[in-house]
Amino acid sequence: MKKFPLLAAALTLSAAVGCGGSSPASNLNGTPAEIMDKLNETVSVAGPVTFDSPLTAENAPVIGLTPEEFDKYVTDAVLSTAAISTFAYETALISAKDSAAAAQVKKLIAAGYDSKKWICVFPEKSCVAESGNYVLLAAGRGENVDALFDAFTELAGVTGDRDVFFAGLSDGATGGGTGGMILPR
Repeated sequence: MKKFPLLAAALTLSAAVGCGGSSPASNLNGTPAEIMDKLNETVSVAGPVTFDSPLTAENAPVIGLTPEEFDKYVTDAVLSTAAISTFAYETALISAKDSAAAAQVKKLIAAGYDSKKWICVFPEKSCVAESGNYVLLAAGRGENVDALFDAFTELAGVTGDRDVFFAGLSDGATGGGTGGMILPR
C-alpha cells in the first residue's frame, strides 16, 4: 500500500520534468575538479593524455563564454585539454550559480563554442549537457565524448538533454589519423 505515494511522487516529478518543469535534481557533489576526476576514473575508453587547469572569466572564451557571462553564471569550473595540440579534445565541467544559470550556460556554450579552433584537426563530436547546477562540455572523438557523457549521467543520476552542436564537418571531410582527427579532403 505504501508504494502508491512513492509512485505518485515519481509520476509527478517525471511529468514536471518532461513538460518543461523544473530542472532535474542532481547527485553531483564536490568541486568541478573533484567531479572531473571521478568522471575520468569511470570512463573506460582510452583518450589522449590531458592536463587540467582552472577555467576562469579570463580564459572562458575558449569554451564560448564571454568573461561577463562567466562572472554572471559560473561559480567554479575546470578545463581539461589534450596535452598534445594535434588532438582535438577538450572537456570542461562548470558549476553554475543555480540550475537556471546552468541551463543558460549550456545554451551559450552550444551557440558560442568553436569546434574548428584546432589547426588541421577537428573533433568528431562536440556536445554539452547539464545536471542540476553542473554543465559538462566535451569535444573530441565520438566514443570518448559518449563515454564521458555516459559517466556524467551515471554519476549525476539524471541529466538534461545532451545538445550535440557539432558532429564533424559537412564539407566532405573524412575521419582519420589519431586522436579523433577529421582530415579535410
